[in-house]
Order: sequence, then structure tokens, then C-alpha cells
Amino acid sequence: MEWDWYTRPEDYIHVDQRYAQAYSYWLEQLTTANVTKIVVENGYMYGSLTLDYEQLEREPQKIGHYFIGPDFLWTIGFDDLHHESILAKQCDSPIEAFYELLAERMNNYFHGIDEFEERLMAAQREMTGQVPATFMNEIFGLRSEIERWSDTVTPYKELVMAGREAFLTIDLQQLKSYQLADYRVSRLLTLINHYQEDVIAMTDLASTLSNFRGNEIMKALTVFTALTTPVVAFGAVWGMNFKHMPELEWPLGYGFAWLMILLFTLIIQVWLKRKNWIGSLLQFPNQTTSTKHRAKTKFSKNEQKFGIMKEK
Repeated sequence: MEWDWYTRPEDYIHVDQRYAQAYSYWLEQLTTANVTKIVVENGYMYGSLTLDYEQLEREPQKIGHYFIGPDFLWTIGFDDLHHESILAKQCDSPIEAFYELLAERMNNYFHGIDEFEERLMAAQREMTGQVPATFMNEIFGLRSEIERWSDTVTPYKELVMAGREAFLTIDLQQLKSYQLADYRVSRLLTLINHYQEDVIAMTDLASTLSNFRGNEIMKALTVFTALTTPVVAFGAVWGMNFKHMPELEWPLGYGFAWLMILLFTLIIQVWLKRKNWIGSLLQFPNQTTSTKHRAKTKFSKNEQKFGIMKEK
């Protein structure tokens, strides 16, 4: 089958009148389309595609434009290197060449996904040690990056599906280039979905860890406040400027004051410990059975068992 591949807008002189209106609309969008755009018609499709991974600092994005028909293919903005390599494969149809082009583009994305995986694994190992204060910012950066990867690869999946819609009379599954593009986009999306779940799990874990540490800090401050309450209370009482305060004239008044402060501090500490409010937040009251109690319970069970065996 003979078909033509055009890479310059001025080649519009070769446009068949059946596609003239659609081609004019597509050509007008070349300078304004900065996002993915797919238009599917009966027997042809056209639009724009983000070619590079969407870095936030890169403006404008590199956009490729395409127009595919049964016997022609227009691509503008795609790398000449891919164009030459696909021409060398001598594709039998423009559809086969186009999906070969998509497969080549997606093959480059695996390198970026591998680099992301290395940073993700490093962040996961970092969580097993001393987590730095900037760790949450690192996780948010990973989450933003994997979301941009998803936004970059998803249009390729849409193009694979749109091909079946545009060319209903052609069994695209028989084309090896179409199968390759389908397999690669599925593999990319599988990796992206897996890494998205990992990042979400890390975000939840980091948030839980942050909340736990905040609760530990608040608990420590609360315990400290409770233990210093006697000092504050007795200091406030004996610091009042009343003229008649018998304790101030006692020979042992100073020692009595310290004794009262230490006694009430000790009482508060014992009370907090009996309530199990001093210690780790993850140690629940029903899990704090003492070692002596567990040993005594075990001994009682063994004694009962031995007594039963003796009776037999």
C-alpha cells in the first residue's frame, strides 16, 4: 500500500478535499495547543500530544501534532530521529507508522520511570531511620512527580483506544506496532499506578508519624505541667501579700514548704503512673501487665496442670 508522510505545514497542497476542513482546523491549533487534544472521526483522527515528561519548570511544553488518514500521515514537532528510524522500518500503512512512533516515544519514558523508582526506594529506606524535618516535602515532591507522569502517559492510552474507534474497518490488533504501543502504555500505567499507591502509603505513614510525634510532645508538656503544679500552687499561696500568714513565722516553715511540694509532686507522679499516662502512647492499659503478674499466671496454670496430672 502506497502512503505519504508529511512533516511540514506547507504540504497542505496535498490534502484531499474530504479532509480539507478538518485539516484547516487542525493547522490553526498548531500554535495555540499546549495540551493534549484528540479528535476522532470516521476513517481519520488528529490532534496534539505532549511529547516530554511534564516538568513544572519547563515552559512551554514540547507538543507534537498529528493527522492520520487511511493513506497519509502528518506529524509536526516530533523528533527527526524517530522519523528516520521509523521510515527505515518500511511500515505498510500510516497507522502502523504512527503507532510505531508512539511506541518509540514511550520507550524513552521507562528511563524516567526507573529514575523515579530509585528516588522512591531511597525515600522508603530513609523512613526506616531518623526521618529529617524536610521528609514531608520530599514525599509531596514524589507525589506531584508521579501525578505528572500519569498525566503524561494517559493520553497515549487514549490514542491507542481512539485508533480502534477511528478505523473500525481495520483490525489494529493484527499490527505489531499497535500491539507494541498497547503493551508499553499498559506497562507504563501499571508501574505508575503501583508507585502512586506506594507514595500514598508513604504519605499516610508520614502523616501518622507526624501526628504521633506531635501527640508525644503534647503529652510530655502535659505531664511536665502536672508535675510542676504543686510548685506553682504552693508558690502562689505563699507568695500572696497577706499580713497574717502563720507559716512564714514557723522555724521549720521553709522545710515544711519543700516537704509539701515534694509530697504532692510524688503523689501526682504515682497517680499518673498508675493510670499509665507516663510512657509510650502506643502502650495501652490492657497491654501493660507486669512481668511478675505474667510469671505468676503462668506458674498458676502449670500448677493446675500438674495437679490434674497427679490426680490421674
